Amino acid sequence: MAMSETDIQKGWIYRTSNHQERLVLGWDRDGRVVYTSKGKDEAAPFLNCHVRVTGKKFAQRAIGKVSFVEDLQPYIVANKATTVVVR
Repeated sequence: MAMSETDIQKGWIYRTSNHQERLVLGWDRDGRVVYTSKGKDEAAPFLNCHVRVTGKKFAQRAIGKVSFVEDLQPYIVANKATTVVVR
């Protein structure tokens, strides 16, 4: 079941209906959700690239929260997510 856009929060890892995991890094200036996928490298999860998508599309794909990541700065830098703004 899809989530509400208001349920999307920075720092949370979300699971999709396809059993993928996505870490929300924040939002860009246009209001799109900036996230990174877990990837296949077990030694460096969430360190592949960032994606920007509308909140509506992210909410449609996410089915629930998995866990919270306290410090996002290493992920923002590693994924070159310079479009992330504080919200």
